Amino acid sequence: MLNLEWYRTFKAIYERGTLTGAAESLLITQPGVSQQLSSLEAYMGVKLFERKPRRMLPTPNGMQLYNQIEEAIIQLEKTEENFKRKTLLNRPRIKIGMYLEVFHYAFAPILNQLDMDVEFTFGETEELQDKLFRKQLDLLITTDQSSYKDIKYTPFCREELLLISSKELDTIPFNQFIYEKKMDTAEKWLSEQDWYSYSFKMETIKSFWTDNFKKHPYFKPRYVIPNMNAILTAIQHNHGLCLLPYSMCKELLDAKEIKEVWQGVKTTYSAKYFAIQMQSKNLKQAEEIIEIITQNTNK
Repeated sequence: MLNLEWYRTFKAIYERGTLTGAAESLLITQPGVSQQLSSLEAYMGVKLFERKPRRMLPTPNGMQLYNQIEEAIIQLEKTEENFKRKTLLNRPRIKIGMYLEVFHYAFAPILNQLDMDVEFTFGETEELQDKLFRKQLDLLITTDQSSYKDIKYTPFCREELLLISSKELDTIPFNQFIYEKKMDTAEKWLSEQDWYSYSFKMETIKSFWTDNFKKHPYFKPRYVIPNMNAILTAIQHNHGLCLLPYSMCKELLDAKEIKEVWQGVKTTYSAKYFAIQMQSKNLKQAEEIIEIITQNTNK
């Protein structure tokens, strides 16, 4: 069976001109070089070098073989070197949790700036908060500030929430109730609609209801879809209501594919926070990531 090391040895002999020189280049013994050359010549069935007192002179067959394998061996050595370099890098591995949607605008644009290996975890707030507390995550982007020991919260962003619906939903009755300041009737109309929510906990809907009606909603969402982009697509093609960040809705609003139902008595906002596990061995990397994301967001 052909051994690729025979080709490497052959190339070293050809370029250095002696068995001793080839042995020095390959960091093996001279007898080892001689044995590999003999094996290659036996396999090829031709003589590759004329053995002179002070030099190994390539035969025509040797010259032809060198011309055919030189570039391939060079590329093989480059591949090997690059692999070793990447394998030997001792980069820290940091674990980060967040909503899937946050990854698209916060992390996707800055991955090349991170001098570390990163493992992302997507999931619900409570699940991710628990992982952070148990030191299974180093950094979390969340909408909730819980009183966990050794967890430090830093504001990330604050986004305006819009009450939106499909362009086909008849909102004229609701608009009339608002115009006539019949807030109880307007609340009843909203409650009777099909609502889309990120989770059954309805954090954003509860905030909206408190801001506008000074109470909690008394209904449950009909559709629970744990992905805001999926909610946006669903509301575009079906009747119902949902609350989503303005940045997600702007393009479809401008294209009149969806519509804003009501600005509300008071604007409702959704706040997000960086949560760091202060006992993490990757604390420095977590703080570096926060700085990079903050700088990128403020551009």
